[in-house]
Amino acid sequence: MIGDGSIGVDTPDCSSMPIANSSKLLVSTCDFFYPLVDDPYNQGKIAACNVLSDLYAMGIVDINTVLMIFGVSTKMTELEKEVTTTLMIKGFNDKCNEAGAPVTGGQTVYNPWTMIGGTAMATVEKADVIEPNNA
Repeated sequence: MIGDGSIGVDTPDCSSMPIANSSKLLVSTCDFFYPLVDDPYNQGKIAACNVLSDLYAMGIVDINTVLMIFGVSTKMTELEKEVTTTLMIKGFNDKCNEAGAPVTGGQTVYNPWTMIGGTAMATVEKADVIEPNNA
């Protein structure tokens, strides 16, 4: 159970919290995964699409900010790290920019496995959100 148990009930992939003294919600999602393809640039684009798609599924198309989560493999050589990291980050940034969802920060860690993803957040009117169980 997360918190009081209400998070994830109506929005299993997202968190939606009312903003005090407002009719708006802060909706966020966090997702990441390990490489699925051999091309690091495309992997970055795929990861960005995956993060953004959870909000799109709720009818949210204006995303305020994205924070990138990136794991650099400790098993790579320095050259492999430089090449793959640069390309994955570029792919992620390019796809978010194309979607009008600015990447404004994030976190990078060293990890045995490469991973990429992020957190996307949007402030929206409650009436504009399509809850998955009401679609």
